[in-house]
Amino acid sequence: MSSAEKPRHLAPDYASQFCDRSVVRAYAARPPYPARVFHELAALLPAKKGSALELGSGTGDLTFGLAAHVEELVAVESSPAMLSAAIRRHASVPKHVRLVLANAEAFEPREKFSLVVAAESLHWMDWAKLLPNIARWLKHDGWLALVSPRRLVALPWEAQLRELIPRFSTNQDYQPYDLVEQLTQRGLFVEHGRALASEPSFTQSVDAYVESFHSRNGFSRERMSAEAAAAFDGALRTLVLAHSPSGEVSASVEATVVWGRPTK
Repeated sequence: MSSAEKPRHLAPDYASQFCDRSVVRAYAARPPYPARVFHELAALLPAKKGSALELGSGTGDLTFGLAAHVEELVAVESSPAMLSAAIRRHASVPKHVRLVLANAEAFEPREKFSLVVAAESLHWMDWAKLLPNIARWLKHDGWLALVSPRRLVALPWEAQLRELIPRFSTNQDYQPYDLVEQLTQRGLFVEHGRALASEPSFTQSVDAYVESFHSRNGFSRERMSAEAAAAFDGALRTLVLAHSPSGEVSASVEATVVWGRPTK
């Protein structure tokens, strides 16, 4: 497989949706990362904490939890709207955290890092260019950690949801894929370990749950017609309320942390 090939549904025109203001606003409705995500990332750092680089930091969901475990953190984000939201959500950015507006592929750090983290972001980037760069940016014993998208598990409407999403998503090129498998097949990454992180009790309103879908690729309100967005919201709300008449969604949240080393 050529390193230049990527699945069509991960092309730049789809990645650009994360600059849309409606997507940025909807990010607040995503569930938080399970606490174990941060424990696993901290375990990859040297005893004296060390420095970390986050690529695609978004609105800071991972950034400010990781900051407690490192001496220095550089968080790189390409969307001005995402970066502004991160600053608004956190009244004061810790002195040891530096927020940088830049494309990960164009970024050139001044130092090397003990840990590079990409949470729900690397799939949108230029793998062939970025992975060798990360290899240069890491210290000799450093790790690249990939955090999978957060997901609510064991939802009773999951099968129906899988049928609903393709009807309304603007990303009609989507095909199921495994990021680590894609990187490994291209010879860009060698996995050394993985851990599943779970938060057993997360609750949010049905309205917030529905809104969280508009933070996903394919559901930007700027790229859906108002009629399509309203129809999707109504169909999803009806589906969920049939199982959650209280108006609340309660479920476990899961995310997977995979660590390894990129090839040079």
